[in-house]
Amino acid sequence: MRILASYYCPISFLSLLLCWRFIPLDLPQTDRVAIDNFDDALSESWRGRYSDFATTYTIKSEADNRYLAASSEKSDNFIIKAIKVDISQYPYINWKWRARTLPVAGDEAVKNKCDVTASISIVLNKSKLLPKSIKYSWSSTLAKGTQTSSPYAIWPSRCDVLVKESGSDLAGQWITEKVNLLEDYQRLYKKKRVKSKFVYALVIMTDSDNTGTLAEADYDDIFFSKE
Repeated sequence: MRILASYYCPISFLSLLLCWRFIPLDLPQTDRVAIDNFDDALSESWRGRYSDFATTYTIKSEADNRYLAASSEKSDNFIIKAIKVDISQYPYINWKWRARTLPVAGDEAVKNKCDVTASISIVLNKSKLLPKSIKYSWSSTLAKGTQTSSPYAIWPSRCDVLVKESGSDLAGQWITEKVNLLEDYQRLYKKKRVKSKFVYALVIMTDSDNTGTLAEADYDDIFFSKE
């Protein structure tokens, strides 16, 4: 993934500017906060790293379900959606994903291999120059449970990478994830007590530019929940 301005994988400074040109969503107080179930066309609330993001991220259907399909060939495009969710109230981030094609030798810890089958990143602050995020990934090579950081991160900017799935053993199967984002934030940032903590954007990225190969994955049913 190429460095744009002063930012790093997976969100560029220019794309954050695009994100905050519109107002983050103040979402209703319920047991869950829906981000997208992709039952309709990709909404205008999603922005891409590049204007042609719709060639990489498309809505497809199978049986009675619609989902987001990502197909990246030598590309580092992503999509980003502005949100405003208090993770002290909605600590869990939930989603489904399915790996189809893994970028060959992709490794999120190494610059020249920094490609990923599938990833969901949560942007923790509004800073366009020094952003901080937590990225959950389906890695080609890093073992499930690995914790690393983006090789493009320039201190004090920060992007922690947590590997949720790895390799091709589960490729072709829908996998449901449920992550306690609040606990990860507290652990990574050494916060003992959090009265309130808003997050401001969600990024979906399947990319393959560094390995020059093909990466394909599907995403569905993304939401925050109280439990």
